[in-house]
Amino acid sequence: MREDLLNEVFRDLQQQQLLNEETENSRRREIRSAYPGIASLMDRRESLISGTVQGILRGEAAPEDLPARMEQVSAEIRKALKENGYPEDYLAPVYTCPLCRDTGFVGDSIRERCACVNRRYQEKLRRAIGLPENGRETFECFDETLFSPDRLEGSQFSQREMMVRIRDFCERWADQYPAQQPRDLVLSGQSGLGKTFLLHAMAARLIERGHQVLLISAYRFLETARRSYFEADGQLEDLIASPVLMLDDLGSEPMMQNITIEQLFNLINERQRRNLATVISTNLNLAELRNRYTERIASRISDRQQCEFLQLRGRDLRNGRA
Repeated sequence: MREDLLNEVFRDLQQQQLLNEETENSRRREIRSAYPGIASLMDRRESLISGTVQGILRGEAAPEDLPARMEQVSAEIRKALKENGYPEDYLAPVYTCPLCRDTGFVGDSIRERCACVNRRYQEKLRRAIGLPENGRETFECFDETLFSPDRLEGSQFSQREMMVRIRDFCERWADQYPAQQPRDLVLSGQSGLGKTFLLHAMAARLIERGHQVLLISAYRFLETARRSYFEADGQLEDLIASPVLMLDDLGSEPMMQNITIEQLFNLINERQRRNLATVISTNLNLAELRNRYTERIASRISDRQQCEFLQLRGRDLRNGRA
């Protein structure tokens, strides 16, 4: 996925360069047609450039006063544009990114990818894995005041205090990856407590740090597992091999005989064997996970050596019910 998205970014930049060139040509045609005086100044500047190039080809040195003469003509053009209601830089080269001039690279002796490439790549990756395009499900947008300050029954913490602690844990996990401990993480709790928000915030932070993330729903996992079981198309291996896999809403998918439990065990077991990070959100508690998926799977996501199991409690943010 990474290489495909990067190639797509550079194709977009090439297309942007063509659009920029067309914008520049359109502006020149517009000014030449409407303002003969400015057109004359443009001709004079182009003549200075072409005359200098021809002289260099004949072995002549470039005039020492060329930069000053060029700047004088350019200043007259900018003044004329402003007097006629145009921005002074209306005829300047058009770039979406002034750093790389839409080439995607910066630096002379050492060429490096421009920050705009990384930004475009991150945006495409966010869309590819299903993160919200509004960019609001991040740790920076986490609003602890949405959670009740009342003490949870049977706990010394309020829902707000609990969520701040869980938020901090998830943020540290994302910031410390791949050195985080434990390697895997399960967010468990009823609907509306913020599990998917935290999953998206972790994915966004990992993407910002340049790590590869695959975020899928449990239903999509089952579809992938079903196709792999009947068609052997290899897509399940993509899930197994992803450096970070985030599986959202485990327990909402249908149970298919010989597929759901077997393929889920294969996924978790193989990823743990390869020492790859897996983050799961689920509405089920540990006992319910054990009943639904068997002890083999429950034991692998409750082993404190390999997985942190975080239980979210409190009121549903969407309807206020406990």
